[in-house]
Amino acid sequence: MATKNELRQHYLEKRSKIPFEKINKWSKKINERFLSLKDLETAQKIMSYISMRKEVNTYPLLETLIENGFKLYLPYTLKKEGTLGTAQINNLDLDLQAGVFGVQEPKRELRNKKVPGDLDIIIVPGAVFNKAGYRIGYGGGYYDKFLAEHGQSALKVAFAYEEFIIDDFPVEDHDIAVDMIITQTDIITIEN
Repeated sequence: MATKNELRQHYLEKRSKIPFEKINKWSKKINERFLSLKDLETAQKIMSYISMRKEVNTYPLLETLIENGFKLYLPYTLKKEGTLGTAQINNLDLDLQAGVFGVQEPKRELRNKKVPGDLDIIIVPGAVFNKAGYRIGYGGGYYDKFLAEHGQSALKVAFAYEEFIIDDFPVEDHDIAVDMIITQTDIITIEN
């Protein structure tokens, strides 16, 4: 079986070759599926990642969530602690700045040291996922640490292109599975 690092490299390389036209088409379908979730009827606080490179494009979804009155939280990297912080965002044009690893992050003045204890939904990025809901991220372990500390009661949702869900890969004790994976063709509920 390939190592996590080999799988990460393989799937990031594969993803980099997908044309933007497909990315936008698939992302639109994934975002629509997310917005159709029954869980949104009772959710108030949603944390999401900000897409980069050829990840599922979250920008239109984030705009919609803000417009519809959800409290939207976006992550920033706490490099020393090896985890993430969150800040509430009200305007994607005004509230973001370039951060660690070239990712857009909430501006410093919006950052609060305390992560809300009542996040309803956390949208989690990843390079590749398995059918049990585990993910291979980008190698820093930031999300696993964050989810272990703050994700117990939240619905953990991953966005992935269908061909980036594989049967199996090595899972470690600290890995945290998501509850649901949304692809351009399906919503997969994980039975944990």
